[in-house]
Amino acid sequence: MKAKTIFALLFSGALAVSAGCTGGDTKPDEKQTEEKVQKGDQADQKVDERGIPELAPLQMADKDAEIKKLGEVNGTTAYKVGDVTVLHKETPANSVVAARVYISGGATHLTEKTSGIERLALNTAVSGGTESHPKDEFNALLDSMGSSVAAFSDRDFSGYTMKSVVDNFDKTWELMLESMLEPKLPQEELELQRQRHLADIRSLNENPDRLVGHVATKLLFEGHPYHTLQLGTEENVEAFTQKQTAAYQRAMLRPEKMTVVVVGNVSDEKILSQVQKLAKIQPQASLPDQQLTPYNVEKAKLKVEEKDIPTNYIFGLFPAPSPGDEDYEAMLVAVEYLRDRLFEEVRTKRNLTYAVSSGLSDRRVNYGYLYVTAVDPAKTMPVIFSEVQKLKDGELTDEQLEQSRNVFITEHYMGLETNGSQASLLARSELIAGDWKEHADAIERFQAVSPEDVQRVAEKYMKNYQFGIVGKKSQIDEGLFLNGTPTQAEPTAEKE
Repeated sequence: MKAKTIFALLFSGALAVSAGCTGGDTKPDEKQTEEKVQKGDQADQKVDERGIPELAPLQMADKDAEIKKLGEVNGTTAYKVGDVTVLHKETPANSVVAARVYISGGATHLTEKTSGIERLALNTAVSGGTESHPKDEFNALLDSMGSSVAAFSDRDFSGYTMKSVVDNFDKTWELMLESMLEPKLPQEELELQRQRHLADIRSLNENPDRLVGHVATKLLFEGHPYHTLQLGTEENVEAFTQKQTAAYQRAMLRPEKMTVVVVGNVSDEKILSQVQKLAKIQPQASLPDQQLTPYNVEKAKLKVEEKDIPTNYIFGLFPAPSPGDEDYEAMLVAVEYLRDRLFEEVRTKRNLTYAVSSGLSDRRVNYGYLYVTAVDPAKTMPVIFSEVQKLKDGELTDEQLEQSRNVFITEHYMGLETNGSQASLLARSELIAGDWKEHADAIERFQAVSPEDVQRVAEKYMKNYQFGIVGKKSQIDEGLFLNGTPTQAEPTAEKE
């Protein structure tokens, strides 16, 4: 399984929960940052005690926005409709249409006082019906077409998504737009979504995999906008009012922040016509918009969350190049190859774990990771560090690199079998890598990576690990984790 897929399965919940469970008092420098953001971007509008702007009326331009074609690459065409970016890939081979409206910002819009509201607002907007169609009627219409409308929230962006067959694209798109432009946001639905949200936060301690992600990301994201993540705190989520939720959802609707991605057998003309409603929005309110900066990681750190469990869950993060960076493909090769080596050396040969991996995330400010569950960390970690050191020492051969490439390319194409996965790739290119054309030559860039490139990026990035551990403190050698190098002889592989 591809490393990033493993990461998603193991840690998507953990990292989401870690978003808002930071709690505690705001540090002085964080207060200054928060005040600067609010005074800078929101100086001309009234905000409440949490920095949320007043609910502004939805105003629309009278005329259609100008349409400009940006280019076409590998079957994907890009446009600007006013300030809205549109990416369309036509797929005549199937009858499913996947469409998403991404709103860039994510964690950069949030503060300690508003963490959690974006997810709560979006989930309520798509679940509570609209001014034109109450909840039951809205859901009945979707069910009658076999369509779906949902919301998503993440560190770098949030938004709305729909899926339908081609014949029902127009009707489903209209329902999704209603949930954006005229959501009902009834109090009873807000309370339902609030309770689900709170249950998710409170379940953090029940799953060591989720908890270890929370512990590690708190270390890496300290002092960074990603520190204030989407799930929020119990205190915040319990307190948000219907008025605040509606105001925040409305303030998110800014055309210059929107990227529409459509993959399916529909014409460019139809899509561009449908996007005009979004392009006509004339924003009356704004949200904080913090700048993403590199992580402030100067040395290795370790945080152990004590739990009386038989296995220690270990998750180490390190700053890494983002998609679009010249080192990204080499770093991806490094962690993909390392993943296979760790499985062979730690699990297969020595039987020290049932789960071990390495991988690379996809963020505007990115990170890689090492992960293992270990009954005996003193035996397990030296093996992991030794395999990392082999990468740094240049022990990867051309033949091993070619094998890793072949596996990656196969998994890459298998991962693009659905229209939804293709939409995600296009959005990643535009919003994370910064260029919608970036996906077109990804395989060529991957194939150009040399063993020397892998050695260079391993040496450059794989250090100063931010280790989160859930387990028994008595079994953790702090020096071993903070040094990041083998501190004892490797245990020999068990004889068969």
